[in-house]
Amino acid sequence: MNIRPTDFVLEIGSGHNPKTRSDVLCDKFIDDDLQRGGEIITDRSMIEADGQYLPFADSSFDYVICSHVLEHVEDPKLMISELERVASRGYIEVPSEISERLYGWPYHLWIFNLIDGKLLIQKKMDPDQFGQLFHTLVAEDKGFLRFHKKYHPIFLVHYEWEKKIDYEFRDSNTPTLDFNSSEIINNMLKEIQSTPWPKKWQPFIKDLIPKTVVSNFKTMIAKQRRQPWHNK
Repeated sequence: MNIRPTDFVLEIGSGHNPKTRSDVLCDKFIDDDLQRGGEIITDRSMIEADGQYLPFADSSFDYVICSHVLEHVEDPKLMISELERVASRGYIEVPSEISERLYGWPYHLWIFNLIDGKLLIQKKMDPDQFGQLFHTLVAEDKGFLRFHKKYHPIFLVHYEWEKKIDYEFRDSNTPTLDFNSSEIINNMLKEIQSTPWPKKWQPFIKDLIPKTVVSNFKTMIAKQRRQPWHNK
């Protein structure tokens, strides 16, 4: 994420793992951990609000982070318009179509792909194919976990934007990716091979550091940056 030192940063859906650089956190369900991976973190300014109806004035922030939220919302178009309204730049992260097809989460409503710099959005229609099978393998089989971490880039969509978010809704009955296409497969492999080594090794390194250490470090950084929340 290309966040400048002076940027005032909002994070939507920060949940149990807010980004170190976020100044203000926003979450719809502060008291409900059902759709997150742990207890919510509230170590800095926290606003309880729906990302589709943000309680901030236009251009309140320089940068907005929206990580693993869009796949949950009822109306992605509405939320995207809110992201553009409250900030001029931002970052979106969602599970890729491969991740959604392989793992599946019953509370995810949308499927995402990133092709030629454009977010492609489809309504999730099919039930999760494999239930908890691959979630269990990740949790209990070290070999499969290594595979997941090695090919981590294909399981996520990363999208950084400025001024406008380029997106398009696609018919749910029309496949966006043809996994029988050698061109598409080769492009995926090239993307993995071209991933900078710090990013490639990040999933492995994160596991070596206790979660409490990471959480305490983020809290310390947040306290150093803390400033009264305000409208710009």
